Amino acid sequence: MSVCITTRLPVESPQSRWARRAGLLLLVLTGALVPASAAVIVRSVPEPEDRASFGWFVLALVFSGVAVQAYWSAYRAWGIAVYGTVLYLAAVGHGSYWNEWPGWLHGVALGLVLGGLVRAARYYHRGSWPELLLLAVAAGLLVSGLLSVGCVLVAPESTGALFLLRLPPFSLLIGVSLMMAIAVGGLFRPALALSCEPLVWLMYAIRWRGGDERQVPAHGPCLVIANHACWMDPFFLEKVLPRPTTPMMTSRFYDLPVLRWLMRHFGVIRVPEQSIKKEAPELQEAIAALDRGECVVIFPEGYLRRREECPLRRFGRGVWVILQARPTVPVFACWIEGNWGSFTSFWQGPPTKNKRLDWRRPIAVAVTGPHLVPAAVLADHWQTRYYLMNLVGAARGLLGLAPLPPFQPSPTESTVSQLADDVED
Repeated sequence: MSVCITTRLPVESPQSRWARRAGLLLLVLTGALVPASAAVIVRSVPEPEDRASFGWFVLALVFSGVAVQAYWSAYRAWGIAVYGTVLYLAAVGHGSYWNEWPGWLHGVALGLVLGGLVRAARYYHRGSWPELLLLAVAAGLLVSGLLSVGCVLVAPESTGALFLLRLPPFSLLIGVSLMMAIAVGGLFRPALALSCEPLVWLMYAIRWRGGDERQVPAHGPCLVIANHACWMDPFFLEKVLPRPTTPMMTSRFYDLPVLRWLMRHFGVIRVPEQSIKKEAPELQEAIAALDRGECVVIFPEGYLRRREECPLRRFGRGVWVILQARPTVPVFACWIEGNWGSFTSFWQGPPTKNKRLDWRRPIAVAVTGPHLVPAAVLADHWQTRYYLMNLVGAARGLLGLAPLPPFQPSPTESTVSQLADDVED
């Protein structure tokens, strides 16, 4: 199979770029609406209750914004901002109708929005000075707004403070509606991923071993490979990796009615479920996804684990085709432990058959890398396949497990590979 090789790869994937720009717009708009919201809260209650309401507003905003920084996923933190916007819209709608503006509720909502956006920016905006400047502008709007409202509490005759006090509540409703449109339009995928968190949390206790989020580049193409023992493996990797992934999915699941629309919207690569293939368009789609700067996830075994004594099957040829086409793409090798024996594995029968539903099942994911496959190894597909198998097997060591025995081509495979090279020459 001949593949055109290019050397120049884009820096940022379209899905990350879209979410990042929507997050920046949302951040600036939120920074502008914080002082207006605070002013309406102060105006809605008589003195001295206004000082207490404003104090609860600031306390809730700071507390919720700081608490979000402990969230483990930079990508799904954008989803926190979306749900914070939903809460803010509900609070403003309630206040506009009932004329009740509890400071703590508005503080929590705006803190979730700002906290989620800043949490994502800490990972995605590294080294981007124009975007950091926008962050500074948004922070400046927030600080100046709080200072202006402070003037209301101390010196109501302040011109700036009086201007804020005259802002009608209806203006907040327009502003938060615009926030909602930006959040849903630009951050739909991280919000949907975040909505699945409660179900995943109930079923699995997933832990990442092998570094932190800065181990994985925020932008640019990368290839993630792992062992494959249950249907949920792509979700385990999506859970621990700090950026959106582009996995492959067999047509058996991809073509399900509702799931098909979501998978196409999220750029998931469809893999025809055929035992013998004359062509593999999914490999070209994976290469195209790398060209777009995406994080492609593949399971090179191409097969769910079936036996206890065989934790890792021989990798297929497809991963070599991808890396031959894009040899400079960094590879992250992962080992998922706890997936064998789960509800969706082939342990003691087909997935979901004669098994209990998983409940807080421990799942450990080891991530090693980035690795660059040497050119001498890439020259032979057998060497490449076994080299990558050894990387995945060695990742078990990060979980305190014994590494798998070294894999290497058999003499027969080496002879066949050499004969093929001779024929091509």
